[in-house]
Amino acid sequence: MENKRRLLIILNRFVIGGQAVDTIPLVWNLRNDFEILILFGEKEKDELEPVFLLDKYPGLQLKKISYLRRSINPLIDIWAFFSVLYAIVKFRANIVHTHGAKSGFIGRISAWLAGVPVIIHTFHGHFFHSYFSPTISTLIAQVERLIGKVTTCAIALSDAQKEELASKYKILPLAKIKIIPLGFAFDQVNEPSILRNTFRNKYALHPDDVAVGIVGRIVAVKNHFFFNKIVQNLLTTPTANPAAFFIIGDGDLKTQVEKDLQQKGLPFSTRSITKEKRVVFTSWLTEMYEVMNGLDIVVLTSLNEGTPLSIIEAQYFKRPVVCTNVGGVKDTMIDSKTGFLSESNDETTFSKKLRLLIENKELRFQMGDEGYKFVSARFSKQKEVEMTRALYQGLLKEKGKG
Repeated sequence: MENKRRLLIILNRFVIGGQAVDTIPLVWNLRNDFEILILFGEKEKDELEPVFLLDKYPGLQLKKISYLRRSINPLIDIWAFFSVLYAIVKFRANIVHTHGAKSGFIGRISAWLAGVPVIIHTFHGHFFHSYFSPTISTLIAQVERLIGKVTTCAIALSDAQKEELASKYKILPLAKIKIIPLGFAFDQVNEPSILRNTFRNKYALHPDDVAVGIVGRIVAVKNHFFFNKIVQNLLTTPTANPAAFFIIGDGDLKTQVEKDLQQKGLPFSTRSITKEKRVVFTSWLTEMYEVMNGLDIVVLTSLNEGTPLSIIEAQYFKRPVVCTNVGGVKDTMIDSKTGFLSESNDETTFSKKLRLLIENKELRFQMGDEGYKFVSARFSKQKEVEMTRALYQGLLKEKGKG
């Protein structure tokens, strides 16, 4: 143990979502190479901790920093900063690797002050547009450029994201950015028909119903109000096959999204699909194998994205996708082969592409098969582990700590 280099990981929060689902199995696969500590912040009341990950990947050392929170509060944020700094110094970290905006800011500054030789940040997404006002977004980009000066290396998840970071927003030079795509170690699914029936029976779906799902936090950047418009279009002019819509997740805007559906004359349920109620809010679900087998199509309506986990998962389970063409989305699917891309807020095109899939079972199966082949080849967990290990070891060697 004493000969191992010390790797400290910092997550915004330990909640269901791309950061935890990617990072926990990644570092678990590096446990024989490094001594590892994972710091994470306080979750929001509408978020769910993925405790199933700790059952699947046991033996990891995690520590909650209760002052590290999503909301901005100068006093609490100062406490968070000193708590993280203390943890880094006490652990005597050789590498600090941050994930997420706030943990990235506090973690990298703390690591720099603590004299950590290797400081890495992964951009799972960014806040340079669509989250805040233009003024705030510009300020965030300026701060990121400053922190970039003390960052040894940044990891982008796709070619498109690297291009945005280096060329469009000029956060870091190209030489400081390494592309390491997310990797997934999906278990072999036995009896998918049983999983499918479990989901569909739970929500009283008819065998002819085509289930369309959107998965993720119900927050502004995910653009659920646009999703509502699509639902309205497809229910106002009914599809040849009956469509049922699932909003899977929770978040700050859930109540507003519900009210928006009501104003559009679209009744919804939290329990089951009925003839009158064609939309269901499920809240967070942890049995994603069951969910993805139960759905027929998965959509993404975001205004900004890094590498969307739900789209990769959907394709692995042979589900076609319809997505807005933002951020790194185009690198996670193949337009017109594993699903369809539509420009952001292009209601007409999005509705048309989704209607096509709802009404064409053969096309759904064809695109589903192509999606499975695509993500199986591109998003390998083993490859992500190997690339990350090589990056850590190479940077340590450059700093004379290898």
